[in-house]
Amino acid sequence: MIDTAAPLRPRAGQAPQAAARRRRRVRPAGLLRWAAALAAVAGVLVSVGMMAHRVPVGSRAGHYRYHYVRTFGLDVLWPFLLTAIVVVLGLWLSHRWYERHRAVVVTGWLAVAVPLQLLMRRSDDVALPDLVTSTRANGFLEPARRYSVWEFLSGHVGIGAGLDSHARTNMAGKTVFYQVLTALTDSPTTMGVLTVAASTLSCLLVYLIAADLLDPRTALYALALSILVPGRLFFLPILNTVSPVPILLALWLLVRYLRRPHWGWAAAMGAVLYATMFFEPLPLALGLVFAALTAWARGTGRLSWAGAAALAGLAACGFLACYGLLRVLVGYDLAANFAYVLADARGFNDDGHRPYQVWVVRNLWDFAIAAGLPTVLLVAAAVADAARRGLWRAGAVLAVSAATVLVVLDLLGVNRGETVRLWIFLAVLWQLPAAWLCARTARLWPIAVVAAATALQAATGMAMIAFVRI
Repeated sequence: MIDTAAPLRPRAGQAPQAAARRRRRVRPAGLLRWAAALAAVAGVLVSVGMMAHRVPVGSRAGHYRYHYVRTFGLDVLWPFLLTAIVVVLGLWLSHRWYERHRAVVVTGWLAVAVPLQLLMRRSDDVALPDLVTSTRANGFLEPARRYSVWEFLSGHVGIGAGLDSHARTNMAGKTVFYQVLTALTDSPTTMGVLTVAASTLSCLLVYLIAADLLDPRTALYALALSILVPGRLFFLPILNTVSPVPILLALWLLVRYLRRPHWGWAAAMGAVLYATMFFEPLPLALGLVFAALTAWARGTGRLSWAGAAALAGLAACGFLACYGLLRVLVGYDLAANFAYVLADARGFNDDGHRPYQVWVVRNLWDFAIAAGLPTVLLVAAAVADAARRGLWRAGAVLAVSAATVLVVLDLLGVNRGETVRLWIFLAVLWQLPAAWLCARTARLWPIAVVAAATALQAATGMAMIAFVRI
């Protein structure tokens, strides 16, 4: 594990006692208490607002809204209550067993993750198999059944032009994902469950990143929070919920390289970045986080200039090898596919009359709905702490770079509306700095109240608002 507790090397003549005092001063106990309490209250308030139909999601002026579909009833709360009990009890048991039985605890969390998510989405008025087969909400199953992988990729230019909107305006990887599912099963219900399981791999990857980059307690908390990301739960089993997986895998490979440079980690990262673009290119915006962590490792002496150069070169080789392999074997051109998708995205905002000025503000609120308002407030507190105490800690670098990605995406205006769905990959990443702040104390209550408030927001939004229509 990278030692993130150690500051930059002291200046010449700086006493070890001074460095020790500096380490003690960076423990934000007071900040954590206030941030956790405020985050929990905010999560409850936004949930109550959803119950009363007072929380807007989308924008009428921006020509895209998510509508409320029912009035509040006590039945809305039972998925939250069961989930909160399981999560809080799991955190309490983890505190007792985690140090001695780490693998068992992590396996236990992963074992309950899919059932918990399926439990939470039971309150959605659209059934899981109906979303899988819907051409309006999904659209990838029909071409996956019609074409083999070879036929689809080799004839993608001609085939893609005749497909329905989702399959036509997305990268080929999403249709290929469904081709893999159809090879495994004919049941839409099973396909939905397998998609939920694939999406849950992001929880494991969040844990691995935190375990290698930060500390074991942060890894545990990040695992718990990533299971409850509201935006991901709202859209299961839509494939945007799977989009965090390849980019988080690439980020974990980067962390492994920063921990112990080896050509295999770097080359594999490049190949996975190709897979990310093949599936959905928007998560590549997290390149800012990759660059920030690489600069942090270089600045703290954990990575040499030669190591940084090797990282960039080997990653480029891995990416280009995948590009060339598919181009030669099946004639699939990733760049051409991306250019078509990008042009469609630019025209979509104009055709839908979605003004930049409206969405540059409303995207931020919709992102808070996706990531969970408690998480957003915790990351804001982590950024404030980083501004006061510096970026010598990896957790601070993650917080600032993740916030920067949000600002950059928002100002670019590529997405105007549907942010709850399109920025799920970023919402999942934000659980890392939120967990890092909660892990600054050994006490259980901060992470427990934050997780419970996030679960309440997720359960309420799932039951009250129509995020996906068929």
